[in-house]
Amino acid sequence: MHDTHDDDIVCLATSITSAQAHIWQNVLEEEGIRCKVVGEFLEAGLGNVPGLGSELWVHEDDVERAKEILMQHRDFAEDAEEEEEEG
Repeated sequence: MHDTHDDDIVCLATSITSAQAHIWQNVLEEEGIRCKVVGEFLEAGLGNVPGLGSELWVHEDDVERAKEILMQHRDFAEDAEEEEEEG
């Protein structure tokens, strides 16, 4: 695998719940993509506040492949469609 630096890591997606972000993380890790869930404890302290979901971060070299993998995952595809409709 490649050597990662902090500035090479980007946010791939934001999920409303940490559970969903961890499902996405598991899907990517099964495909060999290293990733990290960030902000998973915010909902415990603040509740479900819009804009403060858990984030899934990956190395920038893995972004396109990670998107392709997650778009095949039904829950991710539904969330991506909802974001496009809202934005």
